[in-house]
Amino acid sequence: MKKMTKITCAVAVALLLLPVPGQAARTASANRGGKPVVTMGDRPGAIVPGAGQNKNDTKQNKAAKGSNTEIKNKKNSGTQVSQGNKTDTKRGVKTKQTAAAKRNLNAIYILPKGYKDITIKGKAEATKKQAAQLIVANNKNLPIGCSVGEIVDLYWEEAEREGIRPDMALSQALLETGYFNFGGAVEPWQHNFCGLGTVGNGVQGAAFKTTREGVRAHIQHLLAYTSHDLPKTKLIDPRYEKAHNLRLQNGLITKWSGLNWTWAMGGEYAEKVINTHQLMLRCPDKEPEGMWTDHKKQQKELEKLYEKKMKERNKLEQYKYEKPKHEKYKSENRKNEKHKNEKRKK
Repeated sequence: MKKMTKITCAVAVALLLLPVPGQAARTASANRGGKPVVTMGDRPGAIVPGAGQNKNDTKQNKAAKGSNTEIKNKKNSGTQVSQGNKTDTKRGVKTKQTAAAKRNLNAIYILPKGYKDITIKGKAEATKKQAAQLIVANNKNLPIGCSVGEIVDLYWEEAEREGIRPDMALSQALLETGYFNFGGAVEPWQHNFCGLGTVGNGVQGAAFKTTREGVRAHIQHLLAYTSHDLPKTKLIDPRYEKAHNLRLQNGLITKWSGLNWTWAMGGEYAEKVINTHQLMLRCPDKEPEGMWTDHKKQQKELEKLYEKKMKERNKLEQYKYEKPKHEKYKSENRKNEKHKNEKRKK
């Protein structure tokens, strides 16, 4: 009996010490005095102050604890699998089992049960007010020429028209733009909310004159991945045909988990989008202060900047096209000069 009591106590202590889903994000928020934490990459997304833990968290915690217990048991057991992993690690080869044992996604991101089956198409689970709460908590002054309320309305309108989940599409935009703080290759004037055409090395990618066009292009690109149907609106996504033809050839992607290694070169891209959506669901369902701030002046300035930047881009493209001709003329001139100099010497 005493032996059983000791074992029960040991298990209880071990479970308490195991990581809780999303705890890394909550700790980061606490370290910053409860302020929102906006991070990219492998780390969690923003934390919404005042958002409580719901019942789903408890279920996730139990699932995470169970999975961690299994990992510990595997490490301590003398099975062939664990021995094989040790051998592979020594040789410098990482197996899938080793990677899974080292990286518990439930301890990094807030993920609902069965999250891998969440579809790209469908109806919103979060409300517009919850979406607005998440944005305002992390960026009160949007630099994109519209208010928080307007960008939320646009995502709901454009996504629902095509049958795409608006709350998930907006969560993807928040991840891609860092809650519209940007800071990467893409700039606010581009209204590029999903990284269209950003292939690295500082390439800025696609640009759109208005916020609506940027949102519409984002939704059209999601549609290119997930449906045989053409968009119901005029096609403005410059990469739609390329993406759509590739998906028709290799198979449509209907779930967010399918965007890993396809939309973005990362094995946890979908988890980051879903984590952002889970934070949205934890926001209070009430209109935040500053949701409808007037941005008309900023919108006009961005449209002028767009026209200026696009003229610069067109000139650069024209120069690249004409450059070979210039090089040809330069080469011919050098030959002529060389021939004249040789004649003079003679």
